[in-house]
Amino acid sequence: MGNVQSSLPAYYNADPTNEAYTHSLSKYVDLASSAIGAKLIKASNERFGAAANLINPSEPTSDAWVTRRHNPESDWAVVRLGSSGTIAGFDIDTRGLDGTHANQVSIQGCLASEDALVDGNGDVEGAEWTELLPRIEVSANSRHLLALWTPTTEAFNFVRLVLHPDGGVARLRIYGTVVPNRTEGECDLACVTSGARVVSASDETLGAKEALILPTKALATDSRGVRGWKTRRSRTDEHHDWAIIKLGEPGFLTRVEIDTATFDGDQPVRASIHACYTELESPERDTECFWYEIASRTELNANT
Repeated sequence: MGNVQSSLPAYYNADPTNEAYTHSLSKYVDLASSAIGAKLIKASNERFGAAANLINPSEPTSDAWVTRRHNPESDWAVVRLGSSGTIAGFDIDTRGLDGTHANQVSIQGCLASEDALVDGNGDVEGAEWTELLPRIEVSANSRHLLALWTPTTEAFNFVRLVLHPDGGVARLRIYGTVVPNRTEGECDLACVTSGARVVSASDETLGAKEALILPTKALATDSRGVRGWKTRRSRTDEHHDWAIIKLGEPGFLTRVEIDTATFDGDQPVRASIHACYTELESPERDTECFWYEIASRTELNANT
């Protein structure tokens, strides 16, 4: 029997209910978020809405990228990702768009110099586009969480969202794994651009745990518009909250920084930091893992 090529799509719906809090893409980083340094480089048309809205980490309201109607070909927007990374899936969000949304979209990616120019056709200087998501239909006022059956092994740092032929998209999330740029000397191992990831947290009712590892300190908002990791209040004596961060790579720790910027009156009273080494994805699964205290319980000041 000869080779048989599967007719199955390369992706699947990661959230058929459109209501899941966690899904198969939750463990990945949104590489296309402005919170980690992603930038809108160029768009073919922004007649009714700026393309920069695509990379806004906040939930969409009435803001979206919307192009003119009756385009004879297609519209496109090129985004430079916040970090180079392998791609695991996408969130194409048309919430707030009903009748002005794109009918069909596709996504391509490439790896190029950070300062590469983009021409009038949406092509990146010195690079060829690779298809990441084939042309698909999208619905109005909906999230389309599409996970690749197999994440790419190739890293990308530019993506191009194409609308067929025109219309609008409110947000574009590109989920993947950061491929960090190794540097000599001291670096922030707990930063998402170094490959760090927040494994778990005791609570994140009022602010997402992922805010802890953003490169823009506490000034970037999460998808709910909240700045920083923030838990619900507790009146219980000796109550404590915690978050576990998997560093980008093992390293010798020289100093730590706890930033309470934007928190005034709602910052923690005190904090301590512990560290461990495990080869498992989470130390919670390692019965032989031992935590070392590297920073004892310390009083924290507001907005510092």
